[in-house]
Amino acid sequence: MISAAVAAGTAAGLVSVPFSAGASAKTITITIWNDALAASSSTVPNSKSFLTKGVALFEKANPNIKVTVMPEPMASSTGFNTLLSSSELAGTTPDIGQLYVGGQILQNAKYLVGLNKALGASYVKSLTGWQFVSANFKQGGTIYAVPYGAGYYYTVFFNKTLFKRAGISTTSLPTTWGGLMTIAAKLKAKGITPFEFGEKEGYFGAWSQDALISMLGGNDGVLAMNSGKTSLNSPLLIKPYTAWHQLFAKGYTNSDAPSLTFTTGVANFAAGKAAMTITGNFYATQFSQGLKSNVGLFPVPALPGSKFAKSLSGGPNNSYVVFKNSKHLTEDVKLIKFLTSAAVQNASINELGQLPNIVGWTAPAGFNAAQPLLAQLNVYINTQHYALMEAFDNVMPGSIDNYWYQTNTGVFAGTLSPSSAAGSMQSQMQSYLAAQSAG
Repeated sequence: MISAAVAAGTAAGLVSVPFSAGASAKTITITIWNDALAASSSTVPNSKSFLTKGVALFEKANPNIKVTVMPEPMASSTGFNTLLSSSELAGTTPDIGQLYVGGQILQNAKYLVGLNKALGASYVKSLTGWQFVSANFKQGGTIYAVPYGAGYYYTVFFNKTLFKRAGISTTSLPTTWGGLMTIAAKLKAKGITPFEFGEKEGYFGAWSQDALISMLGGNDGVLAMNSGKTSLNSPLLIKPYTAWHQLFAKGYTNSDAPSLTFTTGVANFAAGKAAMTITGNFYATQFSQGLKSNVGLFPVPALPGSKFAKSLSGGPNNSYVVFKNSKHLTEDVKLIKFLTSAAVQNASINELGQLPNIVGWTAPAGFNAAQPLLAQLNVYINTQHYALMEAFDNVMPGSIDNYWYQTNTGVFAGTLSPSSAAGSMQSQMQSYLAAQSAG
């Protein structure tokens, strides 16, 4: 992940390949909105970003197509929603955008081109993750976006050195929330901060609760909340909210967590300031660079009553969409197919911390050495057969996600009770569904 300032610099860092004077085709310019949280990581210079390199390679192979990358407000923010609606009215929306899979795509489907015919059946069969970019979350429905990357899964990252100092085994790691609280208490008793978070924006709360919600209710439970069949004012939200607050209330986190930004929280854990944190593998490279071989991971332990205790939450996260204002659908699709090719996705592994979503993909030589944390995650997925769940905020509409992030901060610090937060979430969802029903 990167900051908006770094994302803005990506456009300036693009490698430009001039159009050949001898070519007969007309030069076409394609514009892309570049989501700051989807495009790169803070540890990768703009000039080395997979997107910068991918665009440059595409322009070289297609000298009649110029690509301009523009910074996009975080796709889950209210700023993005305002920008999208106003730019659609003004006719200034770019050709391609980066949206989070799931509810945000369906919420904005009226602005998006259905891509089934343009993509072609053989290309669709070559990638995974289509369910959460298709109408009604059903494979075979209208495709509104192209997913890229096999997804991020939320785990507990831990500092092996600090575990050892507290006498905690790294070979028998907790699988229950109670077990996690036990080792947190041992760490605190040894004067070691158990968890490092930066919860000012509510994202650490989202990553942690996504895992807990998936284990409690699975994909069907989340989809039922999204459709309005199940209330958000239920144990599926109240129990994870309660567990999230418990970490802070018991003094198991850094004391400044409620006011600390998520980027600072990540950097502090990578610097060895706490024994654990909970986030996605998009930070795997940063943690490995900071802690070297002293960092490991294990699945977020399950709350009591979890129906899907042996599961990982996260799933496909990012996607490319084509906006209806675009006049270059053929070229747009050509670029998207290039950016989701094996060459570009392989180049993004170390940067994004996720595997390609290419059917039949095999790890290149040196993968385990370059990405030890991803290799550990793959053991849980492919050897221990943990079920893969889509995250709550990947499925829910973007406006609901944005409100959820705000409640996470309040619940964590104790200024908002779990039951009040769940009730307000349900009110927000009812308003959203009513507005959707009214058109």
